[in-house]
Amino acid sequence: MDDSTSWQHSTATQTLYFHPDYLDAVRAEQKTTTVRFRDPVETGPVSLVFELDDEVALPGVVTQVTAKTIAQLSESDARADGFRNLAELHDRLRFHYPQIEPTDTIAIVHFRLAKSDE
Repeated sequence: MDDSTSWQHSTATQTLYFHPDYLDAVRAEQKTTTVRFRDPVETGPVSLVFELDDEVALPGVVTQVTAKTIAQLSESDARADGFRNLAELHDRLRFHYPQIEPTDTIAIVHFRLAKSDE
């Protein structure tokens, strides 16, 4: 395969990696956003990849990306991300990003599972 084919293939669909704990919530459409720090994401087709022993990839679509600071996150942001409350989301963000500060800008990535005809 030449370089141009590889480049075209690699930009067709972006990939979002998830902790395996989130697989069931994404499949059940209880988790419809993900908060990303220093991880650029664009709207459009996406492969939602869960890093298990046997990697699971679900086709999806990023519908919107919103920038906020950690301090601006709300209870509704936390619930859309599959958490019970804002404190739980903050705890999980500190787990994934130990150096994150309240003034840091994050991206709230809104996504949905792709329909079979997309």
